[in-house]
Amino acid sequence: MTLADNLAVLESIASELKAERNNGPLENDVYEEVDDICGLLRRAVAGDTRVNYPARAESEMIFLQRLRVIVSARTEKDRERYLPVLDRAEAVVRQIAVMPIPPDGHLGVLRLIRGHFDFLLDQYGFTVADEQPTGMHLTRGDVVIEVGWATQSSLSFSIRRGDLGDFWVDDLLYLHRDERYESVPQAINLNAEADIDVWFQFLSGVLRQYGEKLLRDTPGAFDRLAGAQSERDAEYAARKNAK
Repeated sequence: MTLADNLAVLESIASELKAERNNGPLENDVYEEVDDICGLLRRAVAGDTRVNYPARAESEMIFLQRLRVIVSARTEKDRERYLPVLDRAEAVVRQIAVMPIPPDGHLGVLRLIRGHFDFLLDQYGFTVADEQPTGMHLTRGDVVIEVGWATQSSLSFSIRRGDLGDFWVDDLLYLHRDERYESVPQAINLNAEADIDVWFQFLSGVLRQYGEKLLRDTPGAFDRLAGAQSERDAEYAARKNAK
């Protein structure tokens, strides 16, 4: 069966399970797991390239196996009702598990990160700790940088060290009294490769210009950034209260 065919079947099963979910914890757990898989399957049918399908499938399979153990220990009636449901769900998850991930990521985001942020690896010794279809985590010692596709600027780029919390591009601009901090948008529209290219060019430019001490983890650098963030937050709160 195709993914679309399986989606129709699984959605029908989910509808039946929804009517039973209030009968007990098992019924609710089976419904919620099948409903989650339906959601993942919808994204697969739609060709959503933001999803790491093999990783998601592995996670769903773990939950299904746990449910199978629970169902297998229940009454014969429960086994007859729910084991075929789990069989169908596992077959669908196995289909999802072999869906390929675009090598360049969603809208070419991984290729663009490699192009714009190559200096992190070449000049500062960062390594790629994790890579998903929408972005990367890069690390050097205690410093972690996350960059990728997102709908919010704060989710598209952050830098942190230890337990000091996350810092964003506007914090770095504010620290250096660069007036561009006032124009960094909260919501960003990265709907095409060209949009991502322009945004990453801006982010990498700021990091090249102002980030050396942070990237080298110079003593006190992150403390100064934390101070700038607190000052910026206080400034924002004061403006909001004044209105």
